[in-house]
Amino acid sequence: MTAVPVRELRNHTADVVRRVQGGEDITITANGVAVASLVPVRSGRREWIGPVDLIVLLDSPADAGLRDDLAELAGDTTDELGPIA
Repeated sequence: MTAVPVRELRNHTADVVRRVQGGEDITITANGVAVASLVPVRSGRREWIGPVDLIVLLDSPADAGLRDDLAELAGDTTDELGPIA
């Protein structure tokens, strides 16, 4: 992560923003102390996982605890939800 003094940010804002757009993480400093970070916006979209891939992930030993937690949360039926109004 690159450090940029607040004065440089003020005088060269467009250049600093272009660097961030290019993927660089930048720490803004005031009097040599880190006060903020400028990082590229990560895509809000998550990669879609299909049902087969999800089953494979849930069947892996690393996710055994997750599988048990999901089973406990899901319960056996949806009867307790009642009718849809």
